[in-house]
Amino acid sequence: MKKWLVIIFVCAVSMIFTGCRSTRGHVAKADGAAESIINEYQEKAIGRTESFSIERPSDSLRSKLMIDQSLPGYGGNAVSNDIFKVSEPFQISLLDALQISARNSREYQSKKESVFKTALDLDLTRSEYRNSYSGLMSSLFSASKNDDSSSKSAEESFTVGATRRLQTGALLTGKLGVDLVKLLTMDKTSTFGIFADATVSIPLLRGVGRDIAREPLTQAERNVIYSIWGFERYKKTFAVKITSEYLRTLELFEQIQNAEANSKRIKDSRLRVEAMAKAGRIPETQVNQAKQDELRADSRLISAKQRLENSLDSFKISLGIPVDAKIVLDPEELTRLSRDVDDIFGSVDSDSSEERVRKAILTAFSNRLDLRTTYNQLDDSRRQLNVARDNLDADMKLNLSASTRRTERSGGSSEETTDLKFSDGQYSAMLQLDLPWDKTSERVAFRKSLISLDQAMRTVEEHEDEVKLEVRGSIRTLAELEKTYHIQKQAVALAERRVDSTRIFMEAGRTQIRDVLEAQEALVSAQNDLVSIIVSYHTASLALQKDLGLLEVNEKGLWQ
Repeated sequence: MKKWLVIIFVCAVSMIFTGCRSTRGHVAKADGAAESIINEYQEKAIGRTESFSIERPSDSLRSKLMIDQSLPGYGGNAVSNDIFKVSEPFQISLLDALQISARNSREYQSKKESVFKTALDLDLTRSEYRNSYSGLMSSLFSASKNDDSSSKSAEESFTVGATRRLQTGALLTGKLGVDLVKLLTMDKTSTFGIFADATVSIPLLRGVGRDIAREPLTQAERNVIYSIWGFERYKKTFAVKITSEYLRTLELFEQIQNAEANSKRIKDSRLRVEAMAKAGRIPETQVNQAKQDELRADSRLISAKQRLENSLDSFKISLGIPVDAKIVLDPEELTRLSRDVDDIFGSVDSDSSEERVRKAILTAFSNRLDLRTTYNQLDDSRRQLNVARDNLDADMKLNLSASTRRTERSGGSSEETTDLKFSDGQYSAMLQLDLPWDKTSERVAFRKSLISLDQAMRTVEEHEDEVKLEVRGSIRTLAELEKTYHIQKQAVALAERRVDSTRIFMEAGRTQIRDVLEAQEALVSAQNDLVSIIVSYHTASLALQKDLGLLEVNEKGLWQ
């Protein structure tokens, strides 16, 4: 009897400890499983592994800026440290912006969490095909009383079970239980029982075969790969977006510089015109025209500054930092880009022939992860059609079961013992055939699967055409920008010469102030257009690399 008490105690302790894990322990176990899955499928999906975590840093730049710049709002739990105190205003280079956005952007964080949740879904689906253990422990105290006698008893029950669904469709279950009944009054007898059951359920018609039986697991595995591919695609798109916003904001800054220089030129022209009018060399109407143009230039300068502030605020949202944080961008980025443009245009082949476009499209078809996802989703639709076709079959299963029991009675006037022997157990085999007359749900599901397969084929065609459209458009844009860049450089040089010549003619009395003002306005327009072309070219170049699937972005948000 004592050995059975030991078994009871071990079962009780194991059930208590396996069922009383803390919430922190559950989170840690879930995170460990998801991170292991992500690492495993990163290698399968992109051929490499990268660090992946959804834990947001406690020392985020957003929190530091809010604390160090005394900004209103929730600053998190970060504590300012003079050693790491951010400057005011905080200067951000383009590479800084890419890393900051990957670390602080709320949109970027949501995309990572989406991948993480897909990995959790796979872990949950895998659990359906792993050993599943269960335990039940119960205690019952009962008492009865009548005129002649009364009795009290205590019952203890412990049951542990295991279930395993095989990837072939078979279902295995096993159960081991212990019952103890103790009479606390009268002869104080006790009864101890231990039993074991096992069943096997094997499908014979519907649900037979590894492809059908493990379809939920197959789809969950592919969903993880799709989410990793999608995140890789998103990283590229996000890097291009951040770069474009950064350069467009710098473009506005450059426009302000040009507008300020133009405003100064107009003011100088107005002062010269006023001096010439006082000397009687030109009419007063030209002075008024110069003043009017000066006011118009000042108004445009104010509008340009407002556009810059609005662009900066929008850019801060993309970075995931407070809108009211004081930041400045590095103006040298535009200088470096302008210096690089001549070398780039002198070294690349701007040919946009059909053969070059065709090669680019083939490159995109080989490298685009989103297109690869679309191809694989077509395969998913074919598999789901097979599953729906299988569900139209009858349901036939072979159920095998075995059970045995041992009881031991002690106390009172007699003792009785029955050994637990599998040779004395009960065994059964049952063939179960389900022939439902109504197959409406299965028939509808099969027809929908046929439609879904056709839709998936059309999606592949549409996606391929979209990729071709993007690549062809990007190549044409780059070719156009190169030609326009050379034209615009000449336009700036011509506008500068025009400003100088009209000023000389104005001082010589051979032209009017209107010609000077028009020349200065043309110079500002040409300078702004040149900067816009430089920014557009670098943005379009990155976009083409993204469209071809050649742009690689690491976990820090930097392209390689």
